[in-house]
Amino acid sequence: MNMIKNKLKGLAVAVLIVGAGTVTNTAFAQKKKQQTPPVQPKTEQITPQTTPTSAFTDADLKQFAQANGRLMVVQKEGEKAMLAILAEEKLSVEKFTEMAKAHQQQKINEVKATPEEFAAFNKSAQRMMALQPTMEQDMEKAIVKDGLTVEKYEQIMLAFKQDPAVQAKVQQLMEQK
Repeated sequence: MNMIKNKLKGLAVAVLIVGAGTVTNTAFAQKKKQQTPPVQPKTEQITPQTTPTSAFTDADLKQFAQANGRLMVVQKEGEKAMLAILAEEKLSVEKFTEMAKAHQQQKINEVKATPEEFAAFNKSAQRMMALQPTMEQDMEKAIVKDGLTVEKYEQIMLAFKQDPAVQAKVQQLMEQK
């Protein structure tokens, strides 16, 4: 569940900074106080001793791939909701991104913005964070739908990120669909 919360930590900013969020990597939003910046989670390292490729069955990897597909849908819905918030608050993606980066670097006071833009930024960030609990629940549902646990998903994700053999196996299973 930690990885899911970490993914939500950066979703609001990552989606808007990059223009599209990463799919199941490190873009989840963090529970925060007003104006606490999203942070990128630490990348965990796995070794063959901690998570051998053989620890995952084909069924596990297939469930992982299916869960990833569902997570992409949840992420896209979240992105749309965040973009709608910015539109409603009359704040451009570019200005929000600039302000979010500055806030993350604790330089928000150096941003050239009107009082209205600062207010819109604060309100937008708060509204985006209010989406977090629902997005976390939706993401967890997307993972566990076919019986995969969040913990197993996280283990496979770590292996997928770092082990070309796991990546190849997941790709192969997806092509067999």
